[in-house]
Amino acid sequence: MNNNDSDSLAEETDLKKGSQHGQRPIVVVAESLSGDQVCIRPEIEVYCFGLPRNVSRQPLSASQLAELFQQDKPPTLVGHFALVVCWPQQNRCLMLADRFATHRLYYAADADSLVVSERLEAVRRHRPDSGISQQALVNYLFFHMIPSPETVYRGIHCLEPAQRIQWKGGDLQRDHHWVPRFDQTEMVEEPQQAEKLLATMRELMPEYSSHASSGCFLSGGLDSSSVAGLVAEQRRKTDVFSIGFPIEQYNELDYARTAVQHFGLTGHEYEMSPQDVVDALPQVIASMDQPFGNSSVMPAYFCARLAKSKGIDCLIAGDGGDELFAGNERYSKQLQLDRLRQRLKPLIWLMDLTILRPPWPESVKLFGKARSLTQQLKMTVPQNLEYFNFLNLIERQEIFSDAMLQATDQQEPDRRCQQLFDQLEHGDTLDRMLFMDWKHTLADNDLVKVNSMCRLAGVDVAYPMLDDRLVDFSLRVPGQQKLTPANLRHLYKMAMTGFLPDKIINKPKHGFGLPFGLWTVEHQGLRGLAYEAIASLDQLDLFNPGFIDDVIRRHQREHAKHYGELVWILMVLALWLDRHQ
Repeated sequence: MNNNDSDSLAEETDLKKGSQHGQRPIVVVAESLSGDQVCIRPEIEVYCFGLPRNVSRQPLSASQLAELFQQDKPPTLVGHFALVVCWPQQNRCLMLADRFATHRLYYAADADSLVVSERLEAVRRHRPDSGISQQALVNYLFFHMIPSPETVYRGIHCLEPAQRIQWKGGDLQRDHHWVPRFDQTEMVEEPQQAEKLLATMRELMPEYSSHASSGCFLSGGLDSSSVAGLVAEQRRKTDVFSIGFPIEQYNELDYARTAVQHFGLTGHEYEMSPQDVVDALPQVIASMDQPFGNSSVMPAYFCARLAKSKGIDCLIAGDGGDELFAGNERYSKQLQLDRLRQRLKPLIWLMDLTILRPPWPESVKLFGKARSLTQQLKMTVPQNLEYFNFLNLIERQEIFSDAMLQATDQQEPDRRCQQLFDQLEHGDTLDRMLFMDWKHTLADNDLVKVNSMCRLAGVDVAYPMLDDRLVDFSLRVPGQQKLTPANLRHLYKMAMTGFLPDKIINKPKHGFGLPFGLWTVEHQGLRGLAYEAIASLDQLDLFNPGFIDDVIRRHQREHAKHYGELVWILMVLALWLDRHQ
């Protein structure tokens, strides 16, 4: 950035202060940007989060983007980025998110002004009248996060994946600059397809591994192991970072060590304890823009913190492989159920009459299974996916207070799922489930988790599995190659055969979970923290009297692991509200 740009930055800071008095209609609060990520000129301002590239894969600086946008011919951009372009003299602003919103942008707009920032709290400082949204809290309990475009604050929104927003003089227009199209007409034999997949990953990896002080997350699963192995082809003795637990069913360090030995990596490990959660949770909660109920946020933080302590400035993550190439068990289960639904469609009404309605004894296990199956056959795929959601297992009238029930739409979360499933115009059932996960599981959940914890630890993060080239490749792969009745991620595993150790290819699906439910049983400090936090929710008139006591009872007496997840979700909500209200 040249000296003129630096002077403009100082001026922009003053304008941010004056905007509270209505002196400036567009305010961009760019707290973490510097250098070529910002270009401010009298006629145009560009704020670039991440690294956009042109179609030739060349990185574009903020100054280069300013030149392109001044030509009034918006460039086609790829890569991982978020972009804000302002034309102050025209009172106009453009906001762009990449395909997965890997860099989040929050905004508040009205007829007179627009405020944009990568931090939600920064926007709220300019909109102090934006209180907590009760509907957002219902959505949080359902999704364990708050799905975009809404946020926890009324009137403040978040850019969705691939969203383009144009604001001019108070008029706000939203659309999407990219919509996935699952084009599977090109049939390629599986061996050749698998070779193409591995070649595509090899082609893109140098772009993500060139940073001198970069390392890799390594859980020992398919994605992180293949990413680490491909990075090791570019740089020997690559540093990799793994988290373990002193509970065998949660500990995957053995698989991570297998990858370390196989690829000649430099492995770093940390074994978490319940006390780690007690010590770090306040800092983690304080760093989150919104309530966030995915407990794997804790191992993500400790992994990023470990990397930072070893001099790493950028971590390469493996997120995305399951959602691109069908690696989740629920895909297989729902496809089986959907096929059964189609075959039994003429008989479902009869099953409803004969199985669901008569007073069959609940104690007979066979009838219980028949009832469950019949209920699921009557549902849509999105409803089936949320069949075991806590808000479906417990009557919502038993969860929320009368005030919350009257002020909120209890069916909005269900409707969101169905609308997202229906939004993909061209795609079969598997395609639509993948598309749902691209938003809810990746953009609104996993990427928020990893981004937030890397930011807290002071490291950057890169996502090669979400590279445009690999995403486009996945769109061309037929569903029957991604997933077979006997094999999740069939094509991906075929591509990695001979590259990854068989032990990793064949490992059971696990994830990056935290044994919170079990730890709260054995660790008094963690249990006390959790119970005290959720008990404080009784003061907020959010929940039905007795609900919190019932959750604690279920956690203590019924199933510590299962209800531990609900305790975690409620605890995080309580701690976040206590700090941010």
